[in-house]
Amino acid sequence: AAYSLLDPKKLAAFHLQLGRILAQNLSHETWEKHLFIVAHQLARGYKLISHRDERVVIAGRIFLRAGDKAAAASAFPEAKFFYARGIDLIDNDEDWESSYQLCMDCFSKGAEAAAIAGDYEQMDAWLSVAIRRSIGLDDQFRAHYIHVRSLAQRNEMEKAVDVGLEALELIGVRIPSDNVKLHTLIELFKTRRLMKRICVADLKKIEPNKEKQVVSASRLLNILGTLSLSGKKHLCPLICFKSVQFNIKHGILSGMPISLATYGFLLSRFGMLTEATSYCEMANAVREDLGIVETIASVNMAVYGIVFPFSKPLRECEKQLHHGYTAGFEVGDVANSLRCASLHRYISFFSGQPLPKFLKGVEKVSKLMKEYNSNSTLLVNLVYQQAAVNFSGSGGASTGPAYLNGDFCDYNKIEQQFQEKTHSILHEQMNLMQTILAYHFAHYDTGWKSSEKIHVCGGGSIFKGFIFQYIHIFYRGLTAIALSRNENDKRKYAAAVKACIKVLKIGRKKSPLNLSHQSYLLEAELAVTKKRYAFAERLFMLSIEHAASAGILHEHALAHERFGFYYMMRNNHEAAYEQIRVARDLYAKWGSKAKIDF
Repeated sequence: AAYSLLDPKKLAAFHLQLGRILAQNLSHETWEKHLFIVAHQLARGYKLISHRDERVVIAGRIFLRAGDKAAAASAFPEAKFFYARGIDLIDNDEDWESSYQLCMDCFSKGAEAAAIAGDYEQMDAWLSVAIRRSIGLDDQFRAHYIHVRSLAQRNEMEKAVDVGLEALELIGVRIPSDNVKLHTLIELFKTRRLMKRICVADLKKIEPNKEKQVVSASRLLNILGTLSLSGKKHLCPLICFKSVQFNIKHGILSGMPISLATYGFLLSRFGMLTEATSYCEMANAVREDLGIVETIASVNMAVYGIVFPFSKPLRECEKQLHHGYTAGFEVGDVANSLRCASLHRYISFFSGQPLPKFLKGVEKVSKLMKEYNSNSTLLVNLVYQQAAVNFSGSGGASTGPAYLNGDFCDYNKIEQQFQEKTHSILHEQMNLMQTILAYHFAHYDTGWKSSEKIHVCGGGSIFKGFIFQYIHIFYRGLTAIALSRNENDKRKYAAAVKACIKVLKIGRKKSPLNLSHQSYLLEAELAVTKKRYAFAERLFMLSIEHAASAGILHEHALAHERFGFYYMMRNNHEAAYEQIRVARDLYAKWGSKAKIDF
């Protein structure tokens, strides 16, 4: 009540004086606890500060520290607010000359907070000042690093990679742009030879390098290795091999886990899965033994999102990806946390997580992606949300469950944006989900067209090296089986089925736990078309057994469903009824009302 009696014109002076009193009289023990209270009071009257020395003290002691504390808690809009007040107090030539580091910290950290908060216009303005005013390589490099991360968040991956490579050249680290294939093979040979002599015990003995420029270069190389997978894929292996060599040569222990994990991922893309798994295990061991927490999100993303789905239960991978993205937020690694969250959603779906739980999780992740303006990961997340809604039969599917159109995703609208363009993660994941939906709800022509849009990528598909490659082949093969029943196109689709079975057998060898049921089910369907009924029944039972062992609910249900339709074709109605009943129960357990009704 007393506050409301104050003259509005004097409120700014009142808050400034209150902030000054608090700042001068708080004890050392209570200072940090009440920092935000002091900062908010001063923020409401800071424009009245005229004395230069006081402006510098408040900018550094109050606003910069409050911004750092907010950023550490991942409250980036709040951090940007405090950095902006500090910048307002010191943005002049005299302050840059006398308090250079304070000014550079405010502008650089402010630009980074603005980028993460999605205020790119403000980020660009502050970053341009930081680059123009920087007087050393360290600060120039730091500004470029922030620029790379902001471009990645805006999904401008190619530009992000270009800016990152320019920054590396500033400190003498060069990634060749000519004869890339030759350089990649040379660096692969050098890296494999180097790594054969290295074990976890050796890495522990390395004296950590704390040279600022070298550590910054390591961080940027690690980021570029991930970003180049979406922008300038041809450079990804070369960057990653250079990163491993650089970290070992310079003793950058903090960067080793992500370098090893990315190296493992690349080896898996080259088909060296056993070797890839060993390096991913090494990445985990190094991170855990040395207590390196800042790379949990990026390491788990590569290890449990890409390599371990071949060798570990998908449910285990799902749990570790969840740990990765939550732990990443705790240390402020927002970009990698959101990528880890995306992979967590993909693996959760394909592990057969019950749809109600999946939808609850995907909705939570979508909110985070919106909050941090991560549009590229958000769009893919919405694809999975739409597919799950279609299967659940909970409404929100505007053209029926077979089509990826509804409240969260418009397949046709997104597809128009990709005509004659390079395929992206969004494009391939969207067509994968459309293929799956179309198969489950018997719109086989639609499923085949969507599958073809992935298949034409060939070796250039983003799915290469991921378990999604085999999941796509599985549903492509099932769709081809269904279409081959039409006499007019029998030869065309029969050839496709054989090709898919060949690939899935390779997948089964790589991942007996997670891919055997798919391989056996597709082979069973082919055996039925060839009237090898006894063999087909054995394969159906093997598929059911392996799907149950893997705990993949929806594909366990699918195996029973297809076995039931087989018995119907054979006029064994009692056996057909039993198989369909079990399939229905499993679909109910998964939460798919649409499949039950279908």
